[in-house]
Amino acid sequence: MNILTFDIEDWYMSYDSSQIAVERWPAMESRIASNITDILQFLETHQLRATFFIMGWVAGHNPEVIRKIARAGHEIGYHSYHHDLPLKQGPEVFEEDLCKGLSLLRALTGQQVCLYRAPRFSFSENTAWCIPILLRHGINISSSAKSGRMLNSYRIPQEPVFLEYGNEILLELPLNRAKTLGLNWVYTGSGYFRLLPFSLLNRLYGQSSYNMAYFHPRDFDTDVPQTALLPFYRNIMCRMGNSSTVPKLSALLETYRFVSVGKAAETYLEKPQDIPRLHLG
Repeated sequence: MNILTFDIEDWYMSYDSSQIAVERWPAMESRIASNITDILQFLETHQLRATFFIMGWVAGHNPEVIRKIARAGHEIGYHSYHHDLPLKQGPEVFEEDLCKGLSLLRALTGQQVCLYRAPRFSFSENTAWCIPILLRHGINISSSAKSGRMLNSYRIPQEPVFLEYGNEILLELPLNRAKTLGLNWVYTGSGYFRLLPFSLLNRLYGQSSYNMAYFHPRDFDTDVPQTALLPFYRNIMCRMGNSSTVPKLSALLETYRFVSVGKAAETYLEKPQDIPRLHLG
């Protein structure tokens, strides 16, 4: 199963609000509208429906762009309000963030919005408390963890998994990785996807029965701005290999079929007994 997702954040939000303060964001050049136009055209050309995990701040400042995504038939998920990590927020602030963002996205799109992705795939053994909060607010599917990461004494597998916390159960579709050349590569999207040669990407995609592809608007932007407010390496990484994203993804689409998170979840949930379970508390 190959799943196509986009994390909708602007180019200067690539890490979190600790690098560029939220108060500075309104003065930064936004590339969201033009990037999303290009992405939607690409998806329409290839007759694809994807999942867009959208930041609340971006939605609040680009409401018509978000409506445009929904009108095109794509699935909407939530990706935090300011790209703050749940572990830094704590339960109370996390729940406030979740309520604020979900309310906005549901109003803009008319969708139920039952999907969530934590910034930087940051679910860990210290964030199991997120599960009942997510479920309480209508989130039943998450894509917030990296395969191989430890949750309590369990290791996140390279496939969908049920995360159990008390009597609560959340379906997690993790970001998968592959070990090659002695390293665990997050090959399915964004920076590594831009930098790795297509021959290797094609081989890695073909070796796995589950691939969680993820991209940001900046991955499709060949003219990403630079700013002294970001570290030198971050400016470089936001621009390196961007021109290769479209041709590489187009080439993959000649061989592999991609679906949205919701469509993938429907297929997996047809046989829930085959989905592994991790008991977190």
